[in-house]
Amino acid sequence: MDSAEHIREVVERHAGMVFRLAYARTRRREDAEDIFQEVFLRLARRTEAFESDEHRKAWLIRTTANLSINLVKSAWRRRTAALPDELPEKTGGAQFDELNRALDDLPRKYRAVIHLYYYEDMSAEEIASALGLTSAAVRMRLTRARRALKDLLTEKEVKSHDPGHVQEAVQGCRTGARAD
Repeated sequence: MDSAEHIREVVERHAGMVFRLAYARTRRREDAEDIFQEVFLRLARRTEAFESDEHRKAWLIRTTANLSINLVKSAWRRRTAALPDELPEKTGGAQFDELNRALDDLPRKYRAVIHLYYYEDMSAEEIASALGLTSAAVRMRLTRARRALKDLLTEKEVKSHDPGHVQEAVQGCRTGARAD
């Protein structure tokens, strides 16, 4: 890898993306912090040069995804219980909290594509490349994730008998609109 200054620039540019992806996959702040550190340590130790900035970004996403999968599948992780934690950044309001709880209920494979598409503003093709999937598989996961979110939010809406604060989130799932 290049100089320490170059590594610092890469960390500053991609820190949020790596942390948010790790958090989306693990749903624990502490685990996301551990993965964040490991990803950038591996970047610093890497001796092979990247072809481009996009290649570096794809490597960061792939490494973050793989480390997250390894952690989530580990026996240690399955035997521990986390303290409740809120999603870092972008918090605010009952609607967001309800959406975050619904995201927690989605399978990991759906959370990852939803996160990369809506939070990292990546295209289906970019997500496919980063996660080692076909773009058709990514689009299918996005469709299924939106449908599952809609069902989860509608179910919660019926249970709460308060349709107003959930309706906007459900509408976003129906249209596939990106959250801003």
